[in-house]
Amino acid sequence: MQKQLKKLCIIAGKGELPRRIIRECHDKQRDVFVISFEGITDKETTENVEHQSLHIGKVGKIIKTLRENGIEEVTLAGGVGRPPLSSLSMDFTALKLITKLAKLPSHGDDKVFSAIIKFLEERNFMVVGADEILNELLIQEGPLGSIKPDKQAERDIKIGVNAALKIGELDIGQAVVIQQGQILGVEGAEGTDKLVERCHELHNEGPGGVLVKVKKPEQDSRVDLPSIGIYTIENAYKSGLRGIAIEASASLVINRKQVIKKANELGVFVTGIIPR
Repeated sequence: MQKQLKKLCIIAGKGELPRRIIRECHDKQRDVFVISFEGITDKETTENVEHQSLHIGKVGKIIKTLRENGIEEVTLAGGVGRPPLSSLSMDFTALKLITKLAKLPSHGDDKVFSAIIKFLEERNFMVVGADEILNELLIQEGPLGSIKPDKQAERDIKIGVNAALKIGELDIGQAVVIQQGQILGVEGAEGTDKLVERCHELHNEGPGGVLVKVKKPEQDSRVDLPSIGIYTIENAYKSGLRGIAIEASASLVINRKQVIKKANELGVFVTGIIPR
């Protein structure tokens, strides 16, 4: 007899990942509820699914909504960026959370997400990772499509892993772009897509660079795992990159079949790596 899955709430930001989780819940006949954010969550995410749209600063309302809908399990999926505090219109519960965040020794994404997870757990919600729901999206070690990195690309990947782990230790970002042994850029608050676009104007003549993306060393795997999708492939190609290397067993590939097809069409390699 199949175990009845608990109703899941997706606190949804931008991108395809929340919609992929919704489809998985529907396929498994699991009840799902979505909390979307005004001006952030894609409109298509909330089509044909039970949901409520809230302001990102109304944390008390978010907690109340979870309880009113009988939610016990929560997952955070999709990007939210870093809206300025002046635009948040925070309620009292949000101010309590902000006060906790202000006491952190650093304010990188990982520290913030960990504090948010703890905040939810203190209110008796179980926070689950997207990889627990979509285990089949995790990339394994080795090439994903038919294109493989050559020796120069392998050298760039090695340098990129070391650099990415260093910025990860500082809770700055997850990704770097390397070309022929030179670091063209590291990911900051702008995110991976903007990093890749920025490096387009910095690339040198010769073989294109490589995007390397790995999980931060101390990162809570329940939120913000490295992920790529079709847009990542297209963006890398437009910016003159020839490949993408992401951490195996810790990174998500959204719409895997389409990603492989697009990567093969454009001649861009995608490979899973084990950081060492």
